[in-house]
Amino acid sequence: MARTTRSKRAVKDSSPEPAPAKNIRKLSASVDNPHKLFVLPRHATKDSRIITLENPATAEPSRYFFCPEKGFYEFTCIAAPKKAPRSWLIISEKSTETESQEHGTAIDEAELGSGYVTKEANLFLATPIDALFLILPALAPKSRKDEKALFLSLDDHLDALSATSRHLKALLSQFPCLRTMLEKRFSACCDTVDAGDELMYRLSNQKLYNLLVEKAERMSKNGFPASMEERFMKPALDVPIMNIKREESTLSSTASVSEQTSTSDSQTSSASDTSTPTSQSTIATSISTATTSDDATHTQPLTTPAEIPSLLRLRSSITYLTAAYIPPLLQNSITQLLQTSTSPSFADLDAHLANIAKLRSEAAALRSMSDNISRKRGLDDDEEKVAEREEKKRKKEEEEKRKKTESRGIKQLKKVDTSGMMKLSSFFTKAPKK
Repeated sequence: MARTTRSKRAVKDSSPEPAPAKNIRKLSASVDNPHKLFVLPRHATKDSRIITLENPATAEPSRYFFCPEKGFYEFTCIAAPKKAPRSWLIISEKSTETESQEHGTAIDEAELGSGYVTKEANLFLATPIDALFLILPALAPKSRKDEKALFLSLDDHLDALSATSRHLKALLSQFPCLRTMLEKRFSACCDTVDAGDELMYRLSNQKLYNLLVEKAERMSKNGFPASMEERFMKPALDVPIMNIKREESTLSSTASVSEQTSTSDSQTSSASDTSTPTSQSTIATSISTATTSDDATHTQPLTTPAEIPSLLRLRSSITYLTAAYIPPLLQNSITQLLQTSTSPSFADLDAHLANIAKLRSEAAALRSMSDNISRKRGLDDDEEKVAEREEKKRKKEEEEKRKKTESRGIKQLKKVDTSGMMKLSSFFTKAPKK
């Protein structure tokens, strides 16, 4: 019989070929200064740039966007909620265009090229800001002792602003239109004095307050967004419910009186039965009249007048502008003008809010009183349960005390198994009759 063998080459050919190694691309390490995504004005000129200026409210350097034609813009950060983190995948259009031109074919979505992934999905939106707020650091007093400001020229104020920001100094030398733009805002909020051929400027708190009122009226003209109305307006104007209907209590009182009179009628003679309906009607009438008089003397529910919400929106807008854009040394003077001004007058709003605060304090006092009464009633209803609990506790203590007084022999006899033994009393029974 022929002997067959299997060659080593055949064995090697039958073994599966190893899969080719894939080119795994590693992610680059995170950088300390990551890229950011900005939304800039559409019609901004080529000379626009991002500059650093002093924040009027915090006196810290902040980023702003400047356009020679449009003016100044501030950046508002729109961030994703912390509970739902997000990220941005950023890729430029130029990179995709160059790659498509080199390869001569369209690029698939999986081969978009090199991009950038941001850790946080923050969007910086450029929104217009009045240059008035940016010049206030030069007009505000340097300390609380400098209450009386002096008239200074426009160049002196601009030099004070340029001392804190070298970017503004460069813009003033490069764009003459910026000087004209700032000069208009100085004239809007300052008192002016002619000094020869030059105008001198000094900040006027009343003019600044009037400008803030105009801006606040535009902000609150069409109302706030729904989320702001729910958070700021509704809690402030929410009136507590103070009136309680007493119809049920009146009916119950009348029913109890009728039951008492019916039981008394069953025990009296027939002569008294003829007078009973009159007495019942008299008692019921007296109770109902007392209840109606109590309702009449009760205060009417507080209603919110139509002009109160608009006044509250206006004052909230002025307060926001003061806190966000006014230097701290000027905020006290603006707040005083807000409290003492007659146009617009917030006296009706203050009176209405005071009434709401008074009603809330009364409601809190009534709530605490009702809680105490309900707690006392609960204790009265549980007197029997408390007595039973005390009786069980007393019996338990007596049982533990009795066990402690038992001797050691008795305790050991209790452990003996007496299941097959006869009781001692069985030996003393009478003998059965024969």
